[in-house]
Amino acid sequence: MSDMPRFGRITRSMLVVGVLLAAVIGWSTVRAAPACACSCVPLSERDAVKRASAVVFGVPVEKSEGADQTTRYIVEVRQSYKQRVPERITVVTASSSAACGVDLEVGVERVIMLGGGSAGPVRPADGEWSASLCSNLKWISLGEALLYGGPSMEPFPADDSESGPPVVPIVIGAVAVLLVGAGVAGWWWRRRAAGEE
Repeated sequence: MSDMPRFGRITRSMLVVGVLLAAVIGWSTVRAAPACACSCVPLSERDAVKRASAVVFGVPVEKSEGADQTTRYIVEVRQSYKQRVPERITVVTASSSAACGVDLEVGVERVIMLGGGSAGPVRPADGEWSASLCSNLKWISLGEALLYGGPSMEPFPADDSESGPPVVPIVIGAVAVLLVGAGVAGWWWRRRAAGEE
């Protein structure tokens, strides 16, 4: 008879520990869940193009997996919209669709939304472009890219830097400014000398 209450206390203690353990496991699982899934607000074709920094029509020719859970694609660009880009660009995205990574198929031409909006945890390096699943959830046609992104632009050669004007026009412009300045100074000097006489 005296064993029954002690047996009951052990059962209650075990029950309390079990409930606490289940609560902790459940809380940590629920808390970690959002980090494991990409949640995208569905965008219309118009909004996807509008939010993108650039839109390109091209073909991924190379794919490489990074140690930082990213995938990099080398894309040969056929046309761009919204802004002009080089002939070959590097597009970086998360390796997993759960982290909003977009899976581009090597050798298959398609329209790709670049930059703009959330790209998940991906931070592209200088000269790289980011792409996310949320912006590339729908396949967008060339017609829609043209309709919403404006006229298409030919890509520029990778070795062509569009960061500044060519050197020759700068030199010609500087010489022209010097000649005009010398002419104005000569005119002013002659006028002054004529006024003194």
